[in-house]
Amino acid sequence: MSNAIRSSLISLIAGLLLVSCQRNPANLPNLPPDTPTKVVEHAMGTSRVPMAPGRIVVLDTTPLDAALALGNQPVGTIRYGSPPDYLGGVVHEIDVIGQYNQPNLETILRLSPDLILGAKSISEGIYPKLSRIAPTVFIEGADYSWDWKNNFRLFAEAMGKSERAEQLLADYQQQLENLRHSVESPPETTVISVLIATKGELVAHTLTSFSGSILEEIGFARNSTQDTDENFFVRLSREDLEGPDGDIIFLIHNPEWKSTSKADFITDRLWSQLKAVQQNAVCEVAGDVWASGRSILAAHQVLENIRTCLDNLE
Repeated sequence: MSNAIRSSLISLIAGLLLVSCQRNPANLPNLPPDTPTKVVEHAMGTSRVPMAPGRIVVLDTTPLDAALALGNQPVGTIRYGSPPDYLGGVVHEIDVIGQYNQPNLETILRLSPDLILGAKSISEGIYPKLSRIAPTVFIEGADYSWDWKNNFRLFAEAMGKSERAEQLLADYQQQLENLRHSVESPPETTVISVLIATKGELVAHTLTSFSGSILEEIGFARNSTQDTDENFFVRLSREDLEGPDGDIIFLIHNPEWKSTSKADFITDRLWSQLKAVQQNAVCEVAGDVWASGRSILAAHQVLENIRTCLDNLE
């Protein structure tokens, strides 16, 4: 049998299985009857999940980060362009189940997961289908990043790693305290700006963004435009010289977003008037960490980026 025919047959069988699962809950690919399970409450209700899941599929960078931090390498993951560099080479070993917000249900079914992790704000529409493939647990949403610690706790609970999660959070808190006490000037006297600059617009991350919540926890001040909890970002006019400014600017950059680099930002005729630019206090940081990570490993990397930036500016 040729590879092409074999592949077609596999696709047909998987498709029929998926349709069958959706129409007849009694014939779902359930866990073995003797599998120890527990009930987990989450953004979509409750799910009965295995006590120690071994085959996990993740639908966003947030649960991918959480799973790897807890020692669980997923069997499948969504990919947002290139793999997140900060998570290391292990991400190249994980099967890709789709790009951006378009997971392939057939591919997920083939992987035979015993747990699926994601976010309501991203994948709510396909939750019924996902939960028929395997127990599925959703956080409220990736945009609700200020609650990243409780999101991490929920994913850890679903993976049976709550105790380990608390240890990792305690370690993070200690690292944060060490950074706070090592800052030469009191953090509250330093105004931090967090920006994503593109050719078309300028976006600032607020207190309730992932990175913003970490900066607030350290104690840094924000300018009046970014010092808000109404949304995790604000759009700024390119003629606005107050909204983006600060003593230090963290410029979030990701080549795949076609965002402006630090060099472009500093040489822009308008932005050259900013105090941070004039003082060469612009630190470029990775988008997959500061914008997309939203979990414990990314949080540690944000702390390291802040420390490196402050050291370089001294």
